[in-house]
Amino acid sequence: MSEPSSEAMRMAAEAAEKLIGFYPTIVASDPRTYAAGLVQVFSRYPEHLVAAAIDPVNGLPGECDYLPTISKVKAFLEPRWRELEQTRERMERANRKRLPEPARDPDADKRVLEGFQKLSIQLKSGIGPSTQS
Repeated sequence: MSEPSSEAMRMAAEAAEKLIGFYPTIVASDPRTYAAGLVQVFSRYPEHLVAAAIDPVNGLPGECDYLPTISKVKAFLEPRWRELEQTRERMERANRKRLPEPARDPDADKRVLEGFQKLSIQLKSGIGPSTQS
């Protein structure tokens, strides 16, 4: 992950304030340090993942009765980030230019066709590859 932009830091600060606002009081030993830690963690992730983390129904407020630790916040975001990265990598691979199909080899095509014809005749007469010695 790259260094966060000032816009990412602003978004992270707003998200940290919102997350803290979902809980009655801050029980951290130093609320300012806790809030700064949240800002730092949130600033490392895309805005839509941070929005998912602070969602009161499906995010951390819906999972935690008390303010989540920084570790819990990261544990919520990290698997979603990895999944996002894996999806992006799969899409990149799927959109890569592929090698052209190799040219057809008429001699190989002829040998395959002859082999299938021979096998067809053998099977129709009740003689298969497994019955020959």
